[in-house]
Amino acid sequence: MKRLVLLGAGHAHLIALRQFARHPLPGTEVTLITPDRWQYYSGMIPGCIAGHYGIEQCRIDVAALIAAAGGQLVLDSAFSLSPQQRQVELASGGSVGYDLLSIDIGSQVDTQLFSDYSGQRLSIRPIDRFLQDWNQLYASAVKGRSPRLAVVGGGAAGVELALATARTFDRSPLSLITGDGGLLDGFSGRVRRLAELELARQGVALVSGRATAVNGSLQLADGRRLKTDAVIIASGARPADFVKRSGLVLNPQGFIAVDEYHRSLSHPHVFAVGDTCGRVDGALNRSGVHAVRAGPVLAANLRASLAGHAMTPFHPRRHSLYLLSCANQTAIGSYGPLAFSGAWVWTLKDWIDRRFIAGFDRG
Repeated sequence: MKRLVLLGAGHAHLIALRQFARHPLPGTEVTLITPDRWQYYSGMIPGCIAGHYGIEQCRIDVAALIAAAGGQLVLDSAFSLSPQQRQVELASGGSVGYDLLSIDIGSQVDTQLFSDYSGQRLSIRPIDRFLQDWNQLYASAVKGRSPRLAVVGGGAAGVELALATARTFDRSPLSLITGDGGLLDGFSGRVRRLAELELARQGVALVSGRATAVNGSLQLADGRRLKTDAVIIASGARPADFVKRSGLVLNPQGFIAVDEYHRSLSHPHVFAVGDTCGRVDGALNRSGVHAVRAGPVLAANLRASLAGHAMTPFHPRRHSLYLLSCANQTAIGSYGPLAFSGAWVWTLKDWIDRRFIAGFDRG
């Protein structure tokens, strides 16, 4: 009996498990290691905090999913990895051995620049912790304290969270601090202009450049201090600590270096996908869109590797559809050089997101 261990319940692993439930792996024991039986879908979290969804609509029951695949669930997280011994050491003190390992744990948010911040810090990952912190922030506002807020990070997540926060705390001063990359780096100029207009329309002050915490408060790139009571950190992705000391070959940013099959460059019995890896051919950016599309290819390659068959490279599409929620049941869309916005874009995003979640309910 061969042992396949899936470390993390990221998008690609969820899709692979659904494939294994439909077409079981012969002679293989499948184990999923993840700290929670629920996996929250990041694409719906801004809509959740804006009040469009209940939290139960934004999560997938991974316990049911691994059971349907005939595997076992270990509610834990990795403390260290021993690829030579083919062991995952768990935070609880135990260990799990494997013949083939796949890692899909996402990335962590680098909060080091804000370690000196005296207000409430909300990191967007892990999502379950973010939701707890958000509820605490909201409860304080309900009691009559209108907080001064800032979102750090000018990417898609930062923009969506800033707009969702503006909708929820409509009487609170709110700034979006873009970081060195500016607003929506990598998107077309038309998308950036649409986002700037929507942020201004909803009262979000746009601040260019980097922010750090100095003596308890936020200091901007131009030296100004920004008075805030809470900061939402949506920038600075970094790998998990155990990845750094795993002995796997890493890319210059510290993520697991993989080939076109999403297989480790140094240890062919280890695969990695999603934000925890970096393609050596530079074919991927950090996006849940790519992780979802990589899922079926990962499932096929894990099956092929276990059987000793040839694998299939994952070729991401040249252009991907990105839909950014504006928190008011409109959205901004992007596909390559094209940009569009309106209520119909929100309707499309809502349909895609609900369909994604429902696909796991149906099995």
